[in-house]
Amino acid sequence: MATPIRVPVRRRSVKQAPPQAGLAGAAPAISAHDELVAVKASLESMNAKLNGVDPNALSDAEHETWSDEINKVDLAIARVRNSLLNGIVAEFEDAMPGIQASTARAEASLAKLTKFVDIINAVSGVLGVVENIIALGK
Repeated sequence: MATPIRVPVRRRSVKQAPPQAGLAGAAPAISAHDELVAVKASLESMNAKLNGVDPNALSDAEHETWSDEINKVDLAIARVRNSLLNGIVAEFEDAMPGIQASTARAEASLAKLTKFVDIINAVSGVLGVVENIIALGK
């Protein structure tokens, strides 16, 4: 039975911001997004190291194990990416009502401004006619 290939992987620590003033001793919360980004970076590092192995130097059993490990890491990276995208979509969906309300207010303001422009154009047209009448009277 072939022994599985062991590729050394350096663990990356997730950097945390220093505790906020007034919360002495309280550990800052790490967002799920930040955790997923760190996991993705770790998996990508592991993937790079696995891809750095020369497959031609492996026995058939080792090659199969190596190939399975690469596939597992690739699948894990894809799942993390999907999770990150789902989080972005969820944040967008949460923000959507505010965006729609702001858009509705902007449309209402634009409609008012358009009415004012129409009034100004009508008044300037009348003033132009008055100016022409005055000019004819001279």
